[in-house]
Amino acid sequence: MTKTQNRRESCCKGHAVNENNNGYGPSNSCRKISAVEMMKKGAGGSLAIVVAPDSGWGWVVVFAAFYCNVVVDGIIYSFGMLINDMVNTFHEPESKITIVGSLLNGFYLIAGPFVSALLNSVDFRSVTIIGSVISCIAFISAAYVKSLYQLMLCYGFIGGIGFSMVYVSAVLIPGFYFDKWRALATGIAVCGSGIGTFVLAPLNALLVENYGWRVTIMVQAGLALSCAAAGILFRPLKPTIVEVPTINPVVMEPKIPEDEPLLTKNGIDERKMSLDSKHNAAKIGAPTAEEIYNHLSGRQTPEPRPISISCHSLNTHNQYLKDRLSPDHPEKKLSAVSLRRPSVSAHLMDRDDRFFGGSLSRLPQYSSQVSSLNYAMSVTRIPAWNDAEEGNDEEPCSKNNSFRKNMKNYYKSAMHTLTTMLDFSILSSPSFFLLTCSGFLTLLGFFVPFMYISEKAISMGMDKNIAVWLVSTTGLTNTFGRVICGWISSYKSIDPILVNNVSLTFGGLYTVLLPFLPYSVWSYYLYASLFGFSMACFASLRSTIIVELTGLELLTNAFGILLMFQGVAAAIGSPLLGLFKDWTGTYDMSFYLSGIILTASAVICYPLRRVKKWEDDRKLRRPSTV
Repeated sequence: MTKTQNRRESCCKGHAVNENNNGYGPSNSCRKISAVEMMKKGAGGSLAIVVAPDSGWGWVVVFAAFYCNVVVDGIIYSFGMLINDMVNTFHEPESKITIVGSLLNGFYLIAGPFVSALLNSVDFRSVTIIGSVISCIAFISAAYVKSLYQLMLCYGFIGGIGFSMVYVSAVLIPGFYFDKWRALATGIAVCGSGIGTFVLAPLNALLVENYGWRVTIMVQAGLALSCAAAGILFRPLKPTIVEVPTINPVVMEPKIPEDEPLLTKNGIDERKMSLDSKHNAAKIGAPTAEEIYNHLSGRQTPEPRPISISCHSLNTHNQYLKDRLSPDHPEKKLSAVSLRRPSVSAHLMDRDDRFFGGSLSRLPQYSSQVSSLNYAMSVTRIPAWNDAEEGNDEEPCSKNNSFRKNMKNYYKSAMHTLTTMLDFSILSSPSFFLLTCSGFLTLLGFFVPFMYISEKAISMGMDKNIAVWLVSTTGLTNTFGRVICGWISSYKSIDPILVNNVSLTFGGLYTVLLPFLPYSVWSYYLYASLFGFSMACFASLRSTIIVELTGLELLTNAFGILLMFQGVAAAIGSPLLGLFKDWTGTYDMSFYLSGIILTASAVICYPLRRVKKWEDDRKLRRPSTV
């Protein structure tokens, strides 16, 4: 065989060759056969599934995420300490200055779906580092601006986008490392929000008083850049490769070069995924890894228990499996091994539970499985399976083409996540529409106490050195509230919707009553404590409530829509309510309206269970009328 033929064979390994050229045609006649295409033709294959280790380096990742939340939320919630000095610099009313901080609040939520799409194409480490660098540059630029509008652009808009990249990564990554301990790991990470508020509020006040807001923002830029060091610790997890051989699952340890595909083509006829057409047409259209495995193993209908036993090979001995499997075929079982070149893999965000931060014991998908691998397979979706165009284009075998294809795959994976999260048709669900309205109202009034509580206390005669600790007190009690709320929500007997409604009701009532109370240092500190504790439940139970209403399959879509609405509300809430201070000369009306809005956000959710039941009953009756 000549050298030319050797090169030709190497180029086209795993590709289809145009037979009309007798194997000697130009390189553009070499067409790659995708892994999905080969698997559908019955060649067997493997599925790359990320399984949470639930130990080890995961705890380092949790504390790195904790630090990122300390910085991001600490800076966001303590912006009120800079307002008065900025008023003196720009000679603008407080409500207009507040737009700067509100843009920071809003865009770190609004950009959430776009950051999630980026995560699906890259990884947590890269996105966190890039976000911290963007925030640092934005804050340094903001320290030298000459106009308020430039400050809004640099500090609010660009800084908010950078913070969103750090925040989303820090909130989501504990869920990649933990399943069994996910509630605890996520709880520790998000507690950084309260601790950051507690620490950075007095620090910002001290820096502003002694050096001014420009130096304070420079210090914040340094803190933002330090998140890059934490991001380096966000080590990507290596996927576990679940091997599905040609006919039946057979244990083997394949030894193949890294540059060759795992699969080999054979003559078995193509088999198509036998999933419900309605399922394929839905938003969750991509099949799960478990469904694909069942199909390729010859099971047209999912059978969780046999799969669970087979997948148990991750952490059991072969002898155990031989005892449990069919005595007629003791050698047949699933192999889960670590390979570096999987045939078909899922991206980071291709999991139904990616935004779920509560206890997995509340999920039937988790409680019905016997191993972490089984659970991961049941919630991991493989969008490439439904991609009919994958591998059908004839492309030349070249480095430029490889780069172009990688860019195309990055774009496709990002757009898949983005279109999933921003599918507004989910608002046609009455129960979710009510929850979205409630979330919008909550964020509309949520940041007013953080922005104005210290200045209101000073206007009532409180010493400035004492007033700066009000926001810190809110952050500290918010931390305790998150821990307690996360703990009680792990019990299935606790209704998360009721807990959320009650806490929002009390938080709103406290805010309405504050201006009516006789002034004293203790009354203000009591309000700050109660408000911080009450608002903790809203933040902790958000994903749990969504799952209660939409199911786990639509969590990603619902979370993306909710982030967008809450981000818009956060961006306009404080400046809008701050106008009343400019008009009346006091903060009372701003607190009245904030409290009323928070209470209203709770009231509209009290009938949520009944609306959900009515919605489910209507869906059940609909087929009978056709």
